[in-house]
Amino acid sequence: MYRLYGMGMAMLFVLGLAGYSAIDRTTNYKPAKASVSMIDRKCDIIETTTSPDGQKSVRTYNGECKSVDAAWGQAKVKHDKKISGRAVVTVNYTAPQDGSFQSAELKFDSKDDEFYDLKAGDEINILVRNDDPTKITKA
Repeated sequence: MYRLYGMGMAMLFVLGLAGYSAIDRTTNYKPAKASVSMIDRKCDIIETTTSPDGQKSVRTYNGECKSVDAAWGQAKVKHDKKISGRAVVTVNYTAPQDGSFQSAELKFDSKDDEFYDLKAGDEINILVRNDDPTKITKA
C-alpha cells in the first residue's frame, strides 16, 4: 500500500517539474531566430584498431576538431572511433523584447545533434529571456 503512495507521489513530482519548466519557458522567454557566427569545437577522438594477430590498440586525439565530419562519417561505417567533445556556439540575434542586436553563446556536447550539424551561417531557433535579452537558451 505504501509503495503505491510512493509511486503516486513520485509521478506527481515529475509532472510538477515538467509543468514548471513549460510555464517558465512560456512566461519568461520569447522565441527568436539566431544566426551562428562562430563555433569552437574541442574533441576527444578515440580510435581503436585491431592488428592481424588480434591485438587491440587505442589512440586518442585531443584538440580542435575541424575534421569532425570526416572522422565521424568513417566512425559510423567502421565502428572504430568514438567522439566526445564540447562546442561553444556564438550566435547573433535581434532581441524580440526591445529590438536590440545581441550576441550570446550556447554550449553543446557530442551527445547533441547540433554538435555535428551546425555550421557558421546557419539559423537556429532560440528563446530570449524577457528580463535580460542577453540570456538565451535553445528552443
